[in-house]
Amino acid sequence: MQNFTSSLLREKFIIHDPKAGNKKESAIIALSNRFVVELETPKDGLDELFIVRGHNMHSVVRMAARIIREFEQLGPISRRQTPFDWEKAWGSIVNDYEYAYNPQRWIAIYHGGKCVFSAGEYHPFLDMIEKCDHGNNQDYDYAIPMAEKMFEAAGKRLNITHDANVALSVHFERGEGRCGVILRGSNQTTTFSFVVKSKSGGTAINIPQCLGGAAAFLEGVQMAFLMGMNTEKLRIGLIERFSKEEKQTREGKQRLGRLANEIANMEAAHEVRYRPEKPEFYLLMAQAEELGQRILEPPEKAPEGHELDAPADGNTPDGEAV
Repeated sequence: MQNFTSSLLREKFIIHDPKAGNKKESAIIALSNRFVVELETPKDGLDELFIVRGHNMHSVVRMAARIIREFEQLGPISRRQTPFDWEKAWGSIVNDYEYAYNPQRWIAIYHGGKCVFSAGEYHPFLDMIEKCDHGNNQDYDYAIPMAEKMFEAAGKRLNITHDANVALSVHFERGEGRCGVILRGSNQTTTFSFVVKSKSGGTAINIPQCLGGAAAFLEGVQMAFLMGMNTEKLRIGLIERFSKEEKQTREGKQRLGRLANEIANMEAAHEVRYRPEKPEFYLLMAQAEELGQRILEPPEKAPEGHELDAPADGNTPDGEAV
């Protein structure tokens, strides 16, 4: 597949009953990341369309890359005599770190307005939105009004508010790819882009690998901030030695190394240019440590002559019995 264009949306739906007034507790919130995967052939044009939703941005992009790779290697996915193994594909994407420390992970794949695979728990309202989007020929702007009409037809008048922002935009065409990343945090927004070209005399651009590199940045930038803050928390005693949080920090730093290698592999296979500059995880982690030094305070020390009480359940913080 030579051409591909899409955007990763970070979405928030607020479903509110107007009869409940302005009570925030009565509102239902559905969060999701959404990525449209249009699979095209040079001869026939659009062949298949999948929608990928999930809890983590990087997992959504990796699943999209997995779908594209499968399409490139073996052709259309939805019309196979032997169904595509979505469970196996999802298992190959979730890494050991996520298995251990991200119990809220979930994924949902849609084709023809129906969920063809899901793993983990997510809000069922998202299924309705995808059904409405398909019913409007993928005109996403009309999906919400259609959902409101469906609720009204069922005897429930609800207002739906939709907030979305782009976290990743990708465009591959004529042997060149452009990826723009926008990560909005509570303290700062990280924005950068990179252009990918095939090397002189080399093979064509590997779109799945480039998407994997973008996913590595999405995961790594956020993880570098968390690991930097946790490092400072360890230093001042907000995280205890030999605790689960310390283990998570140690394994998170190892995960950052693997993500850096994934990006390096993309760079080795292509010509890659960054603008304004390439985010380096170790620098981002150091910046987060500096921020932690300014905003974090060490825990209060126990009065002299008194030892800290053991937890009420008789266990130490790392789960071993006292």
